[in-house]
Amino acid sequence: MNVKAIHMSDLFNKCDDIYTSVMILSQRAKQIIDKSVIQIDENEDVEDSIQFAEKEIVVDDVEKPMVMALEEHLNGELEWRKPDEDDPESDES
Repeated sequence: MNVKAIHMSDLFNKCDDIYTSVMILSQRAKQIIDKSVIQIDENEDVEDSIQFAEKEIVVDDVEKPMVMALEEHLNGELEWRKPDEDDPESDES
């Protein structure tokens, strides 16, 4: 695993608020995780768990979703907006 430092100035070039950057990165990481989830059909009839052949566990060197999100953010591939700026009638009642 390669570990490298990130300059704070690189993050501030994309967004002035570090907390906003963290929220953007975490939302993008969740999207990446959701895309990689394998859906299971819950309605399938299964009589016995022995029916399933044990699959070999394969370990891939896949980058972590947070690292992928950070690289996308630093490369300028992500777009975001503040919800209160887009909706003129926000829930501030």
